[in-house]
Amino acid sequence: MKIAITGASGKIASALLEAYRTRRDVELLLLSSKTVTFDECLCTVHVENVAPHETERYKQTLKTFRPDAIINTIGYTDVDGCETNRALAQLLNAQFPEMLARYARTFDVHLVHYSTDYVFDGTAGPYDEAQLPNPINYYGKTKLAGENAIRSLGCRHTIIRTNVVYGFGGSAKSDFVEWVIRSCSANLPIFVATDQLSNPTFSGDIAWATIAFLDKGKMGLFHVGGADYCSRYDFARAIAQAFDVRDDLITPIATAELGQKAPRPLRAGLVSLKAEVILGRRFSGIAEGLALYRRHFRNKGKG
Repeated sequence: MKIAITGASGKIASALLEAYRTRRDVELLLLSSKTVTFDECLCTVHVENVAPHETERYKQTLKTFRPDAIINTIGYTDVDGCETNRALAQLLNAQFPEMLARYARTFDVHLVHYSTDYVFDGTAGPYDEAQLPNPINYYGKTKLAGENAIRSLGCRHTIIRTNVVYGFGGSAKSDFVEWVIRSCSANLPIFVATDQLSNPTFSGDIAWATIAFLDKGKMGLFHVGGADYCSRYDFARAIAQAFDVRDDLITPIATAELGQKAPRPLRAGLVSLKAEVILGRRFSGIAEGLALYRRHFRNKGKG
């Protein structure tokens, strides 16, 4: 099976590479505007340096490789940044997946795309796949536009919504776990919201679910979220305890006091029952996910 992975330097892409590296039956094309690093693989791997705005070059690269599936991990996930840099948010979260969907429809390719719980307003979470989106910030609006473009074009597709993704690997900006560890290790006080609720998701679970959906040929909309539903503050405390850093530096605060540019869905998060039943596996809770994360840190000599 020939699979193209866009945004191959990111966190979910790194988890996909780790999961695919022992598969001799897979040939990968890694597409990224940044440097891509990966461990030795049994599968065949090609790397192409190309940026999302290079539309014609992107399409030509895909045409040359002729993938059976495309896994799109590209997205502008800076929620506050999306409010001020709306053109970039539109390009990465809406226009780019639309381009991929047109390609997938033309060449009968299975497109996998990642979205977010921020397509909901956060008044009644956690949400299942049947509940209607109602985004309250520009990030959520552009991610929903990307979903709708893929659906309306009628290509073979699997849309995976997830939330608060953490995990090792990737050269993109640090995730919430890395921010907490880095801040507390440097004795820097941090303020974390007590009223933003979600179910943090280990990137390895997202990769495993993605590969299972592709192997089974499953299409449609699926929610993939962690087993534990909690506040950002409680998650931060769990991170500090798992990595033996100072949790007294973590100060609880209400979202309204943080002064963030973009409004946040407060009671967000996702119900993953549909995906778990289909795949026959429950996704990791915080303790399990952080244990895997710490094992990686120890192996790399970071903690």
